[in-house]
Amino acid sequence: MRVILTTLCLLLITSQGFSKEKLRFSTEKVRAMWYICSTQFQMVAPTIPQIERVRLCDCYVDHMRSTFTPEQVEAMTPQQSRELGMKMNIICPTQMPFTIKEAT
Repeated sequence: MRVILTTLCLLLITSQGFSKEKLRFSTEKVRAMWYICSTQFQMVAPTIPQIERVRLCDCYVDHMRSTFTPEQVEAMTPQQSRELGMKMNIICPTQMPFTIKEAT
């Protein structure tokens, strides 16, 4: 058991030391994007199970972080956000059927 724990600790330390990608989004920004995603899903798709909402918001935030800079995300217009939302249906498809009511 000690060997496994030591190995895991060494893997974590070395993987962080060799990481070439600098984090572009702060923890607060990631949390904010995830919270907004989750809240929007609760409003437009209240019947979606929580576990599916979590999976979708994880996928959405991962896509946003790998595709955009924080400045690009903050500069998005409501129209651009809607268009991105439509693309996200393809990038992060739902795994179970649910209904979306019209957002106001």
